[in-house]
Amino acid sequence: MHLAVRPRPDGVILPDYAFPDAICVPWSDFTIRATLEALAGEISRQAGVVLICRDPDAARRFVAGQARPEHFGIVTGGFDSPWLRDHAPVALRAEGRLRYVRPLRHGTPRENDGRLFETVFPAAERITPLNLAAGNLVTGSGGLAVSTDGILEENGLEDPGPLLPMARMLGIHDWLIVPGFPDDLSRHSDCMLRFLGPDLAAICLRDDDPEARRASDACRDGLRKLRPEIRLLDLPAAAGPGGFNSPLNWIQLGQTLLLPDFGVEDPLARTRTARLRAAGFDGLSIPCATSGLGGALHCLTASVFAS
Repeated sequence: MHLAVRPRPDGVILPDYAFPDAICVPWSDFTIRATLEALAGEISRQAGVVLICRDPDAARRFVAGQARPEHFGIVTGGFDSPWLRDHAPVALRAEGRLRYVRPLRHGTPRENDGRLFETVFPAAERITPLNLAAGNLVTGSGGLAVSTDGILEENGLEDPGPLLPMARMLGIHDWLIVPGFPDDLSRHSDCMLRFLGPDLAAICLRDDDPEARRASDACRDGLRKLRPEIRLLDLPAAAGPGGFNSPLNWIQLGQTLLLPDFGVEDPLARTRTARLRAAGFDGLSIPCATSGLGGALHCLTASVFAS
């Protein structure tokens, strides 16, 4: 499904590949704390890190042991989980400046996560009129956005027409709605597709399940029809013993990709690495202890753009 939006002069949504000024990383006594610490350390080598914590003294001790402590900032606040992305504001550029829109997460039990971003992004006063998980909004150049049909289900919709006011608010010009992977717990588009540049997109190619393959094909075919100038990079993946864990749920910092390593043998990893390298990207593996939880590095973080 495709929702075409008449462009408005009040902004355009930032693309997936825009280099962030900082990335929010949660830090607390989670079972995946080692993953979060490794991720924060690697991000800080190239960008800022906003460490969100409940214990600022302990966080300061962690930061003091990092290679680039000057790249860290600490925010103290309550939160319900390490999965920051879904509640994180969406950035758009309007009239030469940045604006943020917070996603409505009505009916979710993670109230503290929503309130957290009122503190981190106090200027983000506008809230979407319908439910939106920011992890289910992958964006390319020129106001292009891709979501799975989970956004329709979450809002009780049968067609994308009622999303039009929200699309205008977010600076979306073309919104592609595709089926999600059936074995992905989140069923979000950031596990299926990632834009790497204005003319390049990586697609998670699934041949291990017929329904998952149809979802991959729908994503590819929809993009080819909407933006034939975009080169599509097929990255093969398959579900493992614990279900599907997306290798595309990465963090992009320019030409560097922080890739989730789920700690299991993946015979397709070498092919993905070679194709990304041929496209000009270096992959750095981050041990990711989120297998079976329905997300990885991108889902655990939130991007901050200051300029």
